[in-house]
Amino acid sequence: MRQDLRFALRVLGKNPGFTAVVVLTLALGIGASSAVYSVVNSVLLNPLPGPSANRLMEIAEENEYGVSAEVLAALKSRPEFFSDFARYRRIALWTRKDDFQTPVIGEAVSPNFFSSFNIRPLLGRTFARDEAVPADAKSIPERESAIVISYAWWKSQFAGAADVIGKTVQLSERRFAVVGVMPPYFQYPLGGERLAFWVPTEDPRPAFDQERSSDYRLVVRLQPGVTRQQTQAMLDLVGQQQAQERAAKDTAHSAEKRPEAKRARLLLHPCADSLTRDYVGADDLPRTLFGLLAMIGFVLLIVCLNLANLMLTRTERRQQELAVRAALGAARGRLARQLLTEAVLLTGLGGLAGLAVTASGIRLLHLLIPPVMPRLKPLEIDASALGFTLVVSVVVGLALGLASVWQASRGQLGEALKQAGAGATAGRSRSRYQGVLVVAEVALSLVLLTAAGLMIQSVTRLLRVNPGFDPENLVSVDLWLPSKYSDSDDAPNARPLRNALFDRMHERLAALPGVKAVGIWGGGFEERGEVRVDGREELLNVDGIGCGVDQSDFLRVMRVPLRAGRYLNRSDMEGKDGAAVINESMARLCWPGQNALGRRFRLADSPGGHVYEVAGIVADLRPVRLTQGVYPHFYRPYHQADFHGSMLLVIRTERDPQSLIPAILAALKGAEPDMSHPRVRVARQTLDESTQTQRTYMGYLVGFAAVGLLLSALGIYAVLAYSVARRTREIGIRLAVGGQRRDVLGLVMWGGARLVGAGAGLGLLGAFWLLQLVRHLVFQTGKLPSVEEGPVSQLLKYHLFQAGASDPLVWSGSVALLLGVALLACWLPARRATRIDPMKALRCE
Repeated sequence: MRQDLRFALRVLGKNPGFTAVVVLTLALGIGASSAVYSVVNSVLLNPLPGPSANRLMEIAEENEYGVSAEVLAALKSRPEFFSDFARYRRIALWTRKDDFQTPVIGEAVSPNFFSSFNIRPLLGRTFARDEAVPADAKSIPERESAIVISYAWWKSQFAGAADVIGKTVQLSERRFAVVGVMPPYFQYPLGGERLAFWVPTEDPRPAFDQERSSDYRLVVRLQPGVTRQQTQAMLDLVGQQQAQERAAKDTAHSAEKRPEAKRARLLLHPCADSLTRDYVGADDLPRTLFGLLAMIGFVLLIVCLNLANLMLTRTERRQQELAVRAALGAARGRLARQLLTEAVLLTGLGGLAGLAVTASGIRLLHLLIPPVMPRLKPLEIDASALGFTLVVSVVVGLALGLASVWQASRGQLGEALKQAGAGATAGRSRSRYQGVLVVAEVALSLVLLTAAGLMIQSVTRLLRVNPGFDPENLVSVDLWLPSKYSDSDDAPNARPLRNALFDRMHERLAALPGVKAVGIWGGGFEERGEVRVDGREELLNVDGIGCGVDQSDFLRVMRVPLRAGRYLNRSDMEGKDGAAVINESMARLCWPGQNALGRRFRLADSPGGHVYEVAGIVADLRPVRLTQGVYPHFYRPYHQADFHGSMLLVIRTERDPQSLIPAILAALKGAEPDMSHPRVRVARQTLDESTQTQRTYMGYLVGFAAVGLLLSALGIYAVLAYSVARRTREIGIRLAVGGQRRDVLGLVMWGGARLVGAGAGLGLLGAFWLLQLVRHLVFQTGKLPSVEEGPVSQLLKYHLFQAGASDPLVWSGSVALLLGVALLACWLPARRATRIDPMKALRCE
């Protein structure tokens, strides 16, 4: 084997061009495949770090976020089932930012929270068992304690200072000592910049006589030998006991509400599932990543077919060398081992070079992972990715080596020892196999081209989706106001205070240089309910949204098209009943095929049933994402709606709104110093970011298709170029006996065109079948999703799998591009064939 390896290295070193082409091609195919697999493995297949990750589970009550304190105490007394038992709960503490009181989102956790996940901090340490502090009913620490901060908060609050350990942060008038900083990839249970800290708290005290909260999330590790079925049976028993205790102790519930107290059914879920369950788009990410893995698999297959062609050609040229070795006594097994060694060595070098491609590819694929997605592992080349690269390299090497062995074994010793041993019969036989490989390459390339074309068409249509308003020079401002402005029994004067505040804010913002208009929209005025329409018996689900009138009407400020009727004006503010503006979705739902203007509807859940008359119909709005679903809405003056603490302002500016944000914040601060820090979003930037995932996904598909097309063109060129070289003497004879050069051109072009045509036909069938399969997997029941589903949501799915299935532009364009590139690859060797000198060709062996 050492001798084979040394000889293989010498042979490859004497053919640097061939070696470089094979290694670089393999590096591209194997490296890109390993990169996609690494991301799929880290995000979907094996997202939990440490040993026995499959035994890490979450427990929650059915239809609840977590469990109650009573259930928590009951489960903690069952150590025979759990080797680890960690708890966490979402909390919000307060700080000052830009002179605003700002909520900071964190988690109150048990001290062993991080050790349960086998996570080490980037800096410092995690919590000791004796650092837990008492907490109130909302899990807010009752005194100062240690704190571990997230990587994003460390960067934003401490500028990434290395000496952050030991410093203190002040939150909610308490000081917390920083003991650790988590690595950037640890984003649990929230992703991105939304989670800032973790604080250690003691277990909550069960209290049946207080308001119950099922907000405690549990992470447990099952004991060795304990199965999920056994644990679920125990949870069912605990849930039944808790329901009985609640029914016995909770005398505050009336008889008709007592069944609600029995909903303590506990469910056991693998912790890995929560990483893709607790964020918008959980259904789409697996499809996106597995789709990429399938596409790169196509590219890798094209790479293998291309290299198989190269290896067959090289083995054909080495027939004399192999025949001489056999004549000198080398057994067929010995020659086969040598060829396999060379192939595996080539693919091994390609795999090593592919690691660099893998590292770069992982950084690019990171753009596909939603920043809000929880994660526990970094996206990196881990042992699994290295193993995948090794397996792929060895499998590809053996496949190429076996192809070479098969080709070498078909040669005849006597014929190969002759100078002209590569006879016509052997050449035709080998050409047939090479032709099959080229046909397969062309077919796979067309499948990739069609997928890329459908994705380009889909994203193009998505970018053309009308958001329902003019996003240029528009900003939205989310506001959270103090409790004195919210309608409640404790704030009887909230409405006049609130109206006066809105007038002050509108006046201050409208007076800013560069501000053209200011509108009030929804926020705490939104309410979801049912309405009854005149002439229809059933109740219809709609959303009611409060808005300003006249100059403060957000519909006017956002330039939402008025389809019929009019906008709201100041006269509509009088009384509880009155006029309302509805969107097109509500008009279609409530009065299909009819004119909705002047029609009446009644709020079914309001005392007395408030009646509204449709004064206008406006376009449907998609203010955040072009892919978001549209619900039936009606808009009424905010003065008629109850307020619940938050609101939204929209501001139209004369120039780039980014430069006006400091002035906007200052004006809001002057109007109400005690409000929380507003969140300002630029409308155009928000819409552009909403399509980032689709545009990135499209870029990858286009890149894969381009690589596949290039490899197919190179394969066609290589086959025809080698065919021309082998047939030099034949072509010379044809020209010498009177053949025309255009006939030679047509002969070579026809040989290539047959391969391309066969491959295109098979590719069309394969692409159509694959599209039907994907449609079945996506839609399952054949119906569109009813609500938004995330990055590749219903609009994108509709454009991609409904319109794209019968769009002739995509199919014909893909075929035309493939034929154009393929025929160019055929024309180059054909043109060289027409320039052969007959006299030189007749003397050619």
